[in-house]
Amino acid sequence: MGKLDGRCLCGAVSYRADADPVFTAICHCKNCQRQTGTAFSLVVGVREEDFELDGEPAVFTTAGEDHGGETRRHFCSACGSPLLSTSDALPGIVIVKAGTLDDVSWLQPQLEVWGEQAQPWIQPADGRPRLPRDASG
Repeated sequence: MGKLDGRCLCGAVSYRADADPVFTAICHCKNCQRQTGTAFSLVVGVREEDFELDGEPAVFTTAGEDHGGETRRHFCSACGSPLLSTSDALPGIVIVKAGTLDDVSWLQPQLEVWGEQAQPWIQPADGRPRLPRDASG
């Protein structure tokens, strides 16, 4: 793997990362459910130093002690596509919304986080850990 390219629905904001992901995960937290409009968010973690953004996304900040501080959710102000998040809980990591990647054929989530907020009809996958909260605790 390596190069990660992606964009919003209208193409006004795009990104690239010339590095392998730090992780791939499914997040079941209520904030991700609200932002995506579905039961979870599939995300890819990339080191901030390997990530390049073109365009000016809008940012909405959520805060909560249960998430380890603030989370900045970046989205396209023209088409509304959620693109990425940065979080105080994961300094130096850009959390890319995997649905915005140009190529998703390689995606294989390694773990699930915020399992305590998962919808009851979403069963854990065999062999993939589901943490009750985030990876830090």
